This record gives sequence, structure tokens and C-alpha cells, in this order.
Amino acid sequence: MDDFQFRKRFFQAIEDRPLEPGDPRYVHLYAGSSVLGRDPVDLLAEAIRFSPGQSIQLLSGFRGTGKSTELKRLESVLVREGYKVAYLDMERYVNMSTPVDISDFLMAVAGAFGEALAAPEHLGRDMTKEGYWGRLVAFLTRTKITLPDLSAGGVKANLKDDPTFRRELQGRMEGHLGALVADVRKFFEDCVKAIKARHGDETETVLLIDSLEKVRGTWSNARSVQDSVEVLFVGHAEKLKLPNVHLVYTVPPYLKARSMGLGMLYGIGAVQIFPAIKIRSDKGIINAPGVDAMREIVAKRSDDYRRLLGEDERLLERLIMMSGGSIRGLLRLLGEVIRRAKVLPVDEAVVEEAINQIRTEFLPIADADAEWLSEIAVTHEAALENIDRLPDLARFFDTQVVLCYRDGPEWYDVHPLIRDHVIAQVQALEERRRGNAPPPALDEPPA
Repeated sequence: MDDFQFRKRFFQAIEDRPLEPGDPRYVHLYAGSSVLGRDPVDLLAEAIRFSPGQSIQLLSGFRGTGKSTELKRLESVLVREGYKVAYLDMERYVNMSTPVDISDFLMAVAGAFGEALAAPEHLGRDMTKEGYWGRLVAFLTRTKITLPDLSAGGVKANLKDDPTFRRELQGRMEGHLGALVADVRKFFEDCVKAIKARHGDETETVLLIDSLEKVRGTWSNARSVQDSVEVLFVGHAEKLKLPNVHLVYTVPPYLKARSMGLGMLYGIGAVQIFPAIKIRSDKGIINAPGVDAMREIVAKRSDDYRRLLGEDERLLERLIMMSGGSIRGLLRLLGEVIRRAKVLPVDEAVVEEAINQIRTEFLPIADADAEWLSEIAVTHEAALENIDRLPDLARFFDTQVVLCYRDGPEWYDVHPLIRDHVIAQVQALEERRRGNAPPPALDEPPA
């Protein structure tokens, strides 16, 4: 294979998407090691095994940490044990940039579940005849709620894509939420009965409800969107507990920061977190098992990666350390190297050019942000001075400016691509402030 074809194949192999456990590129990061501590998938599965018939858990994953891939592993584990598992990608049903309402959300979850039942391994066809979308239209008609395009397909599409439709529906649902919750729960009861009728009375059903961590809003409405997520998972916790099914909801990392004691609303061990891979301790000591895990991720994408980066591993280790332990971050750095690799193996200049390219995507950084990030880099804590700063913390998490690790307690660090930049920016800011300050009095020593 010539160099061009090699680079093309390697580039395609680092595509950023969830992997199935059987995919040859998959690396089981929690298998027999302490790289990331306890396996969240095992903890989630144990709670399901120990809970007769139904349970509810929350899963928080930082972007780029492989959360969706690990959810697929949970699905595979439970399927092998005889559970009927429906994986629901809620990005197909929920608008991720607008506030989430409990009525919209329950409709979307029920609609997605009804569609998932058509898979051959579940019911093979929709045993409820009309799915939930048709049932929802009947419910709205019975409650005398009239809206444009009140059809099964129209409601599904408009719930996600038409903010005017959602506002009208939310307004007209006032006073009917209790009836809607009852209707959704009855639908789930009917679905579970159909599954047991087909697969046996001992069969239990699991819903993995993914992508909700992406609900973040835009710069103009971030606060209202985050408020709505808190209301959904804190204010309506009981309404999210659906009968006769095991539920795993993904939630944004910022939810735990703004809702202390969140797990108490959902039960023992109800909140699990997927951190970044710890490649360095909070004291700055390199964590060899974490580096080895990241190297294995690269090797699974191409067992001939040394053709790109050289035999001595030095350039690969440089990319690993600059990734901060983010799988997505490492793959993106590799992609930039591959695009620039006109001669193989590449030299240090090509790797640094790739690093600088990704670094520029984080810049510029506002002085106020830099000051807070500098504190995080020193203290390894993401303490909130006040709740008004929560949207900024959420933004740091979403953009991977701040990464989360687990080494016993959770701790945080600024992404290594910008850590030195942030510290230098704050030092320069302090110098400017000192330069603008009035000189000390003659009888006082200099500061």
C-alpha cells in the first residue's frame, strides 16, 4: 500500500462515532485494570440485576470520553443475559438547543420506545398497533387539544423541529400533565406486557436513553436551557420513573454541579460518571497505564501507526499528553497529523503544527475565563463562586476546556493544549494591573 492509501485508510479508521463492542477498533478500557477505576458499565448493570422489574439511573459523561460507546457495551452485556434492551438516541427526537419541557420529553421518550419495539429482537412489529405517536394523537384529540398537522408523523417532526408548535402544545397541555403521565405509563405497561407475552414472563426491559448530555442551548439561551434540564431531572424526577422498565438516562455534567444530592432523588448509586483517561495525576506525575491505554486506542485504529509517527513512540506520546486523556481529542490530533503528512514518518514540526491547529480552536480566551481556568489548573477543583457562573462552567465542560478525572475523588484540570496559555495570560493580566496601579507611598515598602 502506498503512502497516500495508508494515510487515507488511517484517516477513515479514526472516524469519531460510537463503536460496538465487537468492533475491532474497540478497546475495553476497564478490563482488568485501574486506569479509570471502577467500571461504570458494571455498576450500572449490577443495579439493574439487583432491582426486580424496574430501576432508574443517571449517567453523566463528558464529551469525547467514549460514553456512547460504553453504553453500547452495557447493551451488549444485558442482551447476553436475556434482557430486552432498547437504545434510544434522543438527538433524533429532542431539540438540543432549546428548553426541555416535561410533557415534550415524555412524548419523545414514549415515541422513541414505540419505534424501537419494531426491531426483530423485540416485537418484530409494533404490537400496540399504532405506536405512541398515533396514541398521542388520540390522547390530544380526547383532551380537545387542537394543533396544526395533528397527525402521528406531524407531531413527531414538529416536537423536534418547530418551536412554535412546541410552545402551543406546552400551553395547551397546562392542566393535562397528570393525564399525559398516566397515558405514557399505560403505554409502557402495554409494551412490557407485549414483550413478556412474546419472550416469557421473566423477561425484563431496559431503556438506554442517550444524547441528553448534549442539551446545552446556545450563547443566547444557555441559562434557560440549563434551568429546564434541572427542572426536568430534579423537579420531575418522579414522572421520569416509568413502570416495569429499567431506565438509564444520560445527563449533562453540569447537572450534578447545580443540583447537590441529585442521586438521592433516584436511589442508591443512581449517578455514574465517565471521566477522561487519567494520563497524568493531579500532581503532574505521568500515569503509565493511562498512556498505554491511549496508545492501544491508536494501535486498534492502525497496527502500523509507527509508519506515520516513527518507531520511537516519542511523537505519539506527545499527542497523547496533549489530548488530556480525551479519546476524541486524541483522534482529532491524529487526523490533523495525517492530513499534513506528506512524507512518512512525519517529523516533530508536523506534529507541532497539528497541535497548534487544534489549540487555535480554543482561542482567544476572555480574561475572566482565563482567571477562573487558572484557578482550576492550580486547585484541580471546579468550585462555583456563585450559581450565576454555572453557564460558564457548563461551557468549559462542553468544549473540553476543562476535563474531569477520577483518582479516588473527582478532580479537574484545564486542557493541556491551553493550560500554559491560560497561566501566561493571567500573569500578563496581573502585570498590566500592577502597571496601572498607583505607586506605593514613600513610607511603605513596595508590594
